[in-house]
Amino acid sequence: MKKMIKKYLPTLIITALLTLLPIVFGLIVWAKLPDPMPSHFNSAGEADGFMSKAVAVFAMPAALLLIHVICALVTLMDPKRKNIDGKPFLVVLWIFPVMSILVNGLVYAYALGGKINITTGALIGCGILFILLGNYLPKCGQNYSIGIKTPWALNDENNWRATHRFGGKIYVAMGVITVISAFVIPSFANAAALFWVYFVLVMISSAAPMAYSYIYYLKHDKKED
Repeated sequence: MKKMIKKYLPTLIITALLTLLPIVFGLIVWAKLPDPMPSHFNSAGEADGFMSKAVAVFAMPAALLLIHVICALVTLMDPKRKNIDGKPFLVVLWIFPVMSILVNGLVYAYALGGKINITTGALIGCGILFILLGNYLPKCGQNYSIGIKTPWALNDENNWRATHRFGGKIYVAMGVITVISAFVIPSFANAAALFWVYFVLVMISSAAPMAYSYIYYLKHDKKED
């Protein structure tokens, strides 16, 4: 664990600072920001929830930083952390900084009067994340922190590899669908209904690798019991 901490400490510090970067920008444009600020948007990209300016500027990045640190520490304490050393762990370290800059940047732009669609921006960001995760999942060895952690995959290395190869393809496909939906959902007459269709697809894509892992167990592992 100490070796990994020493190896990734500079990256952890940089990513932590980047997660808090929106606070700096918020202070720079403080006088121009409305109070309250938009905090929630519907499927059409319209603000339908608000919070105080102070909470929006300080609390949102701080909350993401807390989650970022917890995820990093949990991963570093993983008994099988050697299997996630390298690019998979770097993905973990960069998810929340990118999310903080993207989400808070979109909120600031909207609050300052920018003619942007939050739903489009958020879905494009999620789509890219799906694609990245799909590419790195197959490269991730057995561990308890990252990946599709079904009991059958954790119990058998072959099951783990097969499940993550399948899951990687599903995630990439879902990423492409998400990017496409970013331009379709906001312009659709009934955006809310289409958004729920997309949400169901996300749930199915999350459940599919778990189902695959169990089916693999029934076909291979259980026969050996």
